Amino acid sequence: MTVLTPVPIHTPAADISVEADLAHPEDRYRRLFEQAPWGLFQTTIDGRYLDANPALARLYGYECREDMLRALTDIGVQLYVDPGRREAFVAEMRSRGVIQGFESRIRRRDGTIIWIAETCREVRDANGHPLYYEGTVEEITARKEAEQALRAANEQAQRANEAKERFLALVTHELRTPLHAILGFGDLIGQLDQEETAERNDYLREITSAGNRLLRTVNRLLDYTRLASGAAATELQLIELEPFIARLVRQLGGGRDKRVRVQHAPDTVAPCVLEVDGNLLNRALMELLTNALTYSPPGQPVVVEIGQSLEAVTLRVIDQGRGMSAEELQAAAVPFGSVILQARSRQQGLGLGLPIAQSIACMLGGQLDLSSSLLNGTVATLYLPTPTGRLAP
Repeated sequence: MTVLTPVPIHTPAADISVEADLAHPEDRYRRLFEQAPWGLFQTTIDGRYLDANPALARLYGYECREDMLRALTDIGVQLYVDPGRREAFVAEMRSRGVIQGFESRIRRRDGTIIWIAETCREVRDANGHPLYYEGTVEEITARKEAEQALRAANEQAQRANEAKERFLALVTHELRTPLHAILGFGDLIGQLDQEETAERNDYLREITSAGNRLLRTVNRLLDYTRLASGAAATELQLIELEPFIARLVRQLGGGRDKRVRVQHAPDTVAPCVLEVDGNLLNRALMELLTNALTYSPPGQPVVVEIGQSLEAVTLRVIDQGRGMSAEELQAAAVPFGSVILQARSRQQGLGLGLPIAQSIACMLGGQLDLSSSLLNGTVATLYLPTPTGRLAP
């Protein structure tokens, strides 16, 4: 079967028609002007339309170009919403001779207001004197409304953050102040010179333990909220990690510091110095150590291992606890996800320790990794890469 391929046929009549059209460029440009889908115009310097295409007339709400040219005799007064906009347009044309994307609000024929962007050039005579302006008009109302909506959303978010900060400050004062009073009076009662009894001492221990636990809960809630909102600021400082961690361990108190051993990884040479926010690093390590000590059997050691390479500093908190399953690991990384863990142990809490440490790791430009399995303990590894936590020379 033979396939026939169409071959274009050029007839003399067709060639003559194209040549005739090319011989009259004014007609072709006029058709382009009339049929263009965007607004085109020519105006005098003082603000009167010389010509406009149908697309511009429709944009401004007129049925035809002739109606628009008859109605609009003073662009600055009749068209622009802002009285000084035409003067700004002319001033920019005089200084530059061309304008791109000049944005303004204008009134359509029915009184509705829209946004437009004008691109224009100044036409001059042979001696360089300005004759008129010519250019294009594009409606940008949808874009401007989207920009306004975005600005409003950003302002609303900023106001919400400011309100949240004020709320956090109030909560901090209203909750911490009575807690400190409870703890202080409990300590004071313990120092009073009166007959000690086992029952009295038990009550004092209960007051102190409950107060400290509630204070830790409040601090964790406030810290997590502040970190989640991005309100916590960073302040870099040079820190020698081994004495820094030793001081942190001493803060644990209650004999728990005796269970923590600080060591360097085999390939790390002391001292290890890092430029990092000390307060945030202290908070993250405190959460990791508290978790490790809480979920380890009494008397079992917890190791903090310091590692250093050209790319990062690693801080590994290693415990000998019961470990976690894959399901428990996933729950531990989620804020308030400790319900699963609580169902399988006697420990209680909000489940914010690891999420707080993870948030801090992200703020410091690093990450927190957890590895664990049942009956084999847990290893929490805090990575601080050199681009954010820079290794000191």
